[in-house]
Amino acid sequence: MSAARLIPPLGRDFVPSAEAEVTQITEVEGRPLGSPVQLKTLAATERMVLVECTFAPGQASKPHMHPDHDSIVYVVKGKVKVTIDGREFIAGPGDAWTNHPGVIHHIEALEPTVSVEVKSPPIKAW
Repeated sequence: MSAARLIPPLGRDFVPSAEAEVTQITEVEGRPLGSPVQLKTLAATERMVLVECTFAPGQASKPHMHPDHDSIVYVVKGKVKVTIDGREFIAGPGDAWTNHPGVIHHIEALEPTVSVEVKSPPIKAW
């Protein structure tokens, strides 16, 4: 795991949403996104990071894999098509999935979507 990819701990126990760092990402694991996705870093410790992702309809990631971390994704609102290791799922509010190291996956927003994702260790994949 590259130290340059590690997200440092935020150093505080509470982060109001209005104070969270917002980033427009244009790629994931070096693969370009069709259009920028808004990513908000909500919390980060030495062992994990929690980010909120906001997708417009049609935004999608290209198939990719993470070599050095696990992630768990939870849909807050909206609907996405998720592909994990060649299997397709439609995920909506309350649905969750995992992305394990080395497993190819990608998503496509079918409508305006907000999801939250935990990455462990806290890796910057964008």
